[in-house]
Amino acid sequence: MMKQKEKKTDWWSRKTTGQKASYVISILLFLISIFVIVFVTNLRAFGQEEAADKLYGDGVGNGWVSIGKNIAASSSAMVGTVVTIAVSFLLIFLVNLLTRLFSGNGRRSRTIGALIRSLTKYVVILAAIAVILGLWGVDVQSILAGVGIVTLIIGLGCQTLIQDVVAGLFIVFDDYFAVGDIVIIDGFRGTVSDIGLKSTKITDAGGNIKAINNSSITTVVNLSRMDSLVTVSMAASYNEDPVRVEGLLLRALPKIQAKIPQITDTLTYKGISEIGDSDVSYLVICHCKEANRFQVTRDLNRELLLLFIQNDIQFVFPQITVNQPNPVKRPATTEAQKKLSAEAIEKMRALPPEPEKERFAFLHHAKDVMTDEVKGLDDTLKGK
Repeated sequence: MMKQKEKKTDWWSRKTTGQKASYVISILLFLISIFVIVFVTNLRAFGQEEAADKLYGDGVGNGWVSIGKNIAASSSAMVGTVVTIAVSFLLIFLVNLLTRLFSGNGRRSRTIGALIRSLTKYVVILAAIAVILGLWGVDVQSILAGVGIVTLIIGLGCQTLIQDVVAGLFIVFDDYFAVGDIVIIDGFRGTVSDIGLKSTKITDAGGNIKAINNSSITTVVNLSRMDSLVTVSMAASYNEDPVRVEGLLLRALPKIQAKIPQITDTLTYKGISEIGDSDVSYLVICHCKEANRFQVTRDLNRELLLLFIQNDIQFVFPQITVNQPNPVKRPATTEAQKKLSAEAIEKMRALPPEPEKERFAFLHHAKDVMTDEVKGLDDTLKGK
């Protein structure tokens, strides 16, 4: 008993102040709810005769009796509601089961199966709601007539939703991608886990799920339709004979390929891919499924590294070379060289006439000419 009390005390003491307050409030709300239910269902016991007659009916003892009479009166509607809900769940379950059984393992068939399941779920739920409303005496036909008008109004305002549905149908029937394909959509890389009427769900390598509206999918890179290319470059020192390195690579490639069964074609040496500042890179390529591309790259790096180490092929490490300048005896400059250099510099430094000086010189010249012309014309007029 002591241990149980200690455990309870420890459990309560580990709770924060906010958690303790939420527990206390929840208990108070539960007690208040019990009191309200007891009060409402037993109004006569609390002296509320008029309220009891209005709520329960004349002569009815308490609320529980009234509830029992209402249930008995509406028993057919309640049974029909329960049956409708059960049939709806059963239909959805059967459609899901049948589509999973007969869709096969093909990606396209799985995609169409997912679309059928999504469509069936929406149709069955809408039909069940209409049936249940009819059982409880609601005029479903008038509602449907009103829904037609409301649907038209909503359709004008929900064009994005309609675009998503249409785009989802085109995705499925045009076979852009299917469930299980590895794709890149809007820079997000992952496996297509579901294609619905409104959105497509993609799961990346970390388990993160991204839902993308179908109408927002503009460009898709499907990486699963063909095998992916894997390229690995290994760098060796300039001190190594390229012919020796190539010979070792070519002899070891079949053995390396046998160790990596995910490679779908022949592991091939493609030559020297880069001549760097301090090393030479040797390129090896192969193909594999997109789902295995990263692991095949890691495995190839490991095997090639072991090959270089086992055969003493030198790597290049980062290094800094510092050179000490040595004094250099330069030949003396001749007089002819000095003269030519001075003439060239003098020519380069010779500035052309300044545009402002040329413009002002032209204006002064034009002024003098006009002054002479005006003076000559004045003399002519005076002579007359």
